[in-house]
Amino acid sequence: MNIGITGASGYVGQFIVRYFLQRGCQVRALLRSAKKAEIFYGPSENKNLKWIKGDLADDRALSNFVDGLNIVIHGAYDHLPGRYRGGEGSNLAGFLEANLNRTLVLMQKAHAARVEKFLFISSRAVYATGQLRGILREGQVARPDTFYGAYKSAVEAMVSAWAQQRRWHAVSLRLTGVYGVVNPLARSKWYDIARSVVRGESYLEGRTASEVHGEDVARAVALLLGEEDARGLAVNCSDRLVSNRQVAKIIQLISGERGPLPPEAQGVPPAVMDCAYLRRKGFCFGGEERLRESLRKLVEAVQEEQRLSR
Repeated sequence: MNIGITGASGYVGQFIVRYFLQRGCQVRALLRSAKKAEIFYGPSENKNLKWIKGDLADDRALSNFVDGLNIVIHGAYDHLPGRYRGGEGSNLAGFLEANLNRTLVLMQKAHAARVEKFLFISSRAVYATGQLRGILREGQVARPDTFYGAYKSAVEAMVSAWAQQRRWHAVSLRLTGVYGVVNPLARSKWYDIARSVVRGESYLEGRTASEVHGEDVARAVALLLGEEDARGLAVNCSDRLVSNRQVAKIIQLISGERGPLPPEAQGVPPAVMDCAYLRRKGFCFGGEERLRESLRKLVEAVQEEQRLSR
C-alpha cells in the first residue's frame, strides 16, 4: 500500500505517518525542507518513508507526489506561525490561494493519477464554535465564524462533490484539539504545564477544551479509508473534555511534585462534537487511560530534558 501524506511533519501528520509505517505501508511525504525529515529518526521508520521536496504551490512536485499512490491523506495547512484560526493574517487572498485553491489542484491531480482514496483533515472550526454550545452533530449545517473554518468547510463541500460526481472514495475527518508527544518536544500539547509542574512553578491559565489523542486520529483515518459508506462524508473525531487543572493534577501524581494548580475554567463549557459515525463503526477512543499514558510520556520527556539542561 502506497500512502501519500501532506503535512507529515506537522502535529497531526507525525501520528499518521508513524501509524502507517508501523503497519508496513510505503509512505511518501511532501515537505518544503529536508531538515523536517529529521523528526522521523531510526532505520525501522525510515526504510519505508520517502520524501518529495516541494509544497502545494509546486505543480511539478504535486505530480511527482501523487504518481503511483493508492491513497492521499491531506493535512498540510499554510498559515502564520503559531496561528490556526486567524492564520490568514492580513493576506486573505494569499491564504485562500495557498490552502483552498491548491487543495483543489491536489485533488484534481490525485484523481487524474488514479489515486484510489483521498482523505482531508478538517476541523471542528467548520462549526461556529465561538457561539455554539452543547453537542455539534455531523449532519448539522456548517456555519463557520472564521476564515480558517470557512476554508475547511469549502474543501469539505468539494470532497462531497468529488465523491458524488466521480464516485471517488473521498472523505473528510473533522478534528478537535489533538494531544500527544511529538517532535520537537516543546510543540507537544501541555508541554508548558508539564515543565511548570516539574520545576515547581505555577501555571495560571484555566482552560477546558475538547481533545483527542493523535494515535486515535490515525486510527480514525485508517477506518474511514476502509469503509465504503464513508465516501463523501464529513466525520467528527473528538474524545473528551480536558481542563488544564485536570492535566496538572495528573502530572503532579506522575512526577511526585506538588504545588498550586491552575484555576478552574470559567464560563459555559465548550461545545463537544458527537462522533456518531465512528461510534456506529465500533470505534473506541483512548479515554482516560490514553490521557494518563500520554501525560506519563510527556513528564518523562520533560524530566529528561531538564536533566540534560543542568
